Amino acid sequence: MMEEGVNMIKELIKIKENNNIVSIFCDEDDTSMFLEGYIYAIGRQDFLIKHITPHGLADGYILKKIDSVMHLEISGQYEKKIEKLYSKKNQRHIDLKLQDKVSLKNNIFQICMNNKYIVSIEMIQDDECPIKGVINKIDDNKVIVSKLTEYGEDDGEAILKKENINSSFFKLNSYNSMKFYILDSNFYNFYSSSELQSYNVNTLIPYIK
Repeated sequence: MMEEGVNMIKELIKIKENNNIVSIFCDEDDTSMFLEGYIYAIGRQDFLIKHITPHGLADGYILKKIDSVMHLEISGQYEKKIEKLYSKKNQRHIDLKLQDKVSLKNNIFQICMNNKYIVSIEMIQDDECPIKGVINKIDDNKVIVSKLTEYGEDDGEAILKKENINSSFFKLNSYNSMKFYILDSNFYNFYSSSELQSYNVNTLIPYIK
């Protein structure tokens, strides 16, 4: 399993270095469900994707566990179509400032909390009912989210164990400036990045957050 994880990290690094749009499949039983976008950052256990919709529109970031990936596809007709649409529509994702010596997951949680970004968080074994809202507290073991309904109304709090978080998706919009924001019904995406310069297995770890 360790070797498989390292091999997947190496593949993600190559895709990132080549700036390929990639289709990411996490459910071999339903290949119609996949994530599409650019790899923005890679951590020891997670990676961050600049998500793109089927219409070629920038659609926030998705943070996903590396070991949840079943397979990857690049350079196919679909990936080329999405790349062309993204370019022709002049789409872009806002860059994120990641801290050194901080895990990718903690970087993303901190960025979302500081900027009051609306997030959608999937829990392990409960990906059908993601937690949607604004992160208001983080510590070593848990994340506390002020939940929002699909109409943007306050809906109490959720206390989440970090180890049970499967993936998280966020859009770069401030809660304070989105009083009438309606949450998407298809929050299922993730991403982030530090510059990775080598994928040699012996020098891999120093480049990974």
